[in-house]
Amino acid sequence: MEDATESPPSPALVHAGLLAVQLGFASHYVVSKIAVRELSPAGLALVRAAVAAAVMLAVHVGARGLPRVPWRDALKLAGCAALGIAGNQLLFFSGLRHTTASNASVLVTTIPVFTLLVSLALRRERATARGILGIALALSGVIYLLGAEALSLGPETVLGDLMIVGNSLFYGTYLVLVADLARRHGSMTAVVWLFGFGALWVAPFGAGALVADAPSVRGTTWWLVAYIVLVPTIFTYLTNAWALRHAPPSIVAVYIYLQPVGATALAVFFLDETPTPRLFGAAALVFAGIFLVTRRAASRVAEGGAPEAPGEAERG
Repeated sequence: MEDATESPPSPALVHAGLLAVQLGFASHYVVSKIAVRELSPAGLALVRAAVAAAVMLAVHVGARGLPRVPWRDALKLAGCAALGIAGNQLLFFSGLRHTTASNASVLVTTIPVFTLLVSLALRRERATARGILGIALALSGVIYLLGAEALSLGPETVLGDLMIVGNSLFYGTYLVLVADLARRHGSMTAVVWLFGFGALWVAPFGAGALVADAPSVRGTTWWLVAYIVLVPTIFTYLTNAWALRHAPPSIVAVYIYLQPVGATALAVFFLDETPTPRLFGAAALVFAGIFLVTRRAASRVAEGGAPEAPGEAERG
C-alpha cells in the first residue's frame, strides 16, 4: 500500500485504517454466520484464503511484478500463515460450533492481551502502566456491553471455548511475528504470501468439504462469500499489515475491542435493533482504553513505525 519512497502516513490515517478494519471484522460475524449454514467452516476458510491469494497475486503482478522474498522470510511467512490465517480461522469457525456466540464474543477479546504478552516475551515492546490500564479498561467495556452473564462456561461449551481462546493466542502471536515481515517487504507482498501459504495449510481440511458443499450452495450465499473475501479478508488483512508497519502490534490489537461495539452498532442500523444506554457506556470505556494505549506510542506512529521492532528497512 506504500512505496519506500513515500513519506510515512499521519497517525490519524493509521488510526482511521484500524477503525475501518474493525468495522470490516464486525460485519464478518453477521455475514459468516449466514454463509456457514450452507458452507462448512473449513470450506469457507479455504475459499477465503485461496481466492484472496489469487486476487492479491494478480494485483501485485500487475502493479509491481512477482512478489519476491528471500526463502528464509518465505518460511517465516509460512509460519505466520499457519497461525494467523489457517489456525486462526479453523479454530474460530470450529469453536463457534461448540460454544455460544456470546462466549465467543467475550473470549475473542483476549487477543490484545495475548498480543501484549507475546510482545513483552519477545522484547518487541516495553510494558507501561498506561498501556496495561488501557487494555483492562477496553476489556471492561466489552464485558459491560455483553453483560457478565454472557460468558457461560460449562462442560457443554468447554471444547468450543478452548478453541476460541486458542484462536486468540494464534492471532495475537501472528500480529507480533508478522509486523517485521510487513515492514521489510511491504504489506501487499506479505499478504500475498500469507494467503498463498494459508490456502495450502487449509486445503487438507477444507478441500473435500468444499467439493461436497458447492453444488447445493445458493447464488445469494456465494455473493456473501464474495463480500467475505473482499472486505473481512483482503481489506482487513492488508490494512492490518500496513498498519503494523507504522504502529506497535499491541496498538493494532487493542482496536479489536471495537468489534463487539461495531457489531452491535451494525445490528442497530441494519437489523432495526434498539440501542441501549449500555451500548454508549461500553463504547465510552472502549474508546477511553484505546486512547490510553495509543497515546503512549503516538510519537512512534508519527515517526512511521515502532522502533523497538527490528527490520525497519522497506523494500516495497
